[in-house]
Amino acid sequence: MAKEILKYIAAASVAFGLLATTSANANVYQAVPGGNFAFSTASEYGDEILLGGTDRFLTGFSFEYTANFGAAAGGAFSIYAQDGVPISGVASPGSLLYTTAFDVVNGGGVVNVAFDGSTSIPDRLTYTVQFSGVGGANTAGLIADATVTEGSSGNDFWLKTGPGANDWELQNFGAAAEANFVATVTAVPEPGTVALMLLGVGGLAFAIRRRK
Repeated sequence: MAKEILKYIAAASVAFGLLATTSANANVYQAVPGGNFAFSTASEYGDEILLGGTDRFLTGFSFEYTANFGAAAGGAFSIYAQDGVPISGVASPGSLLYTTAFDVVNGGGVVNVAFDGSTSIPDRLTYTVQFSGVGGANTAGLIADATVTEGSSGNDFWLKTGPGANDWELQNFGAAAEANFVATVTAVPEPGTVALMLLGVGGLAFAIRRRK
C-alpha cells in the first residue's frame, strides 16, 4: 500500500506541475525596449506580429508610448485579424477583433489591457493605436526600435492612409530605427485543455483507490 501511495503522490505531483505550468499566463509575444525612437502621427498605425508558443486565449496586452500632453480617452487601441486584402503582396489588417479607448498621460507610460482568458486570437494579428489631439506642439507615439524576444515581427508597420477598410500601407523607418514597437502579449491554453487535465488527475486518483 505504501508503494501505491508513493506512486500516486509522484503521478499527482507531475500532473499538477504540468497543470500549473500550462494554466499560468505565458508570454506569446514580447518586444523589449532597444532604443528611444518614437513615431508620432494622428493616423492609426501599428505592428503586425506572429505569436510564439501555442496558448491563444488572451489574458493581457501591454504597450509603451510617449506623449507631451495628456487627454482622457486620448487614444484608441485595436486588434485586427490578418485577413484583409493583399497589399504589397501580404494580407492587410482586416476583421476588427477588439478595440478600446485609453487615457493619454503627459510624459507617456505603459498601457495594460486586461482580458479574462475567453478571447481567442489568431497566430498572426496586427495591433494598432490612434492618438487623438496630436498636432502642432502635441506629439504622442509608440516606442519603436524594440528587440523581439518572443514571437516575431518584420521590420515594417501598418499605417492607415484613408477612411476605407482597405486603406493600409506598409512603412518602415529606414536606418533610423527598427519598426518594432515595445509590447507584450500574454495568453493561456484553451479552457477545455485545462479541464481535461483536471479530469485526468481525478481519474488517476480514482483508479489507485480502486486498486487499494
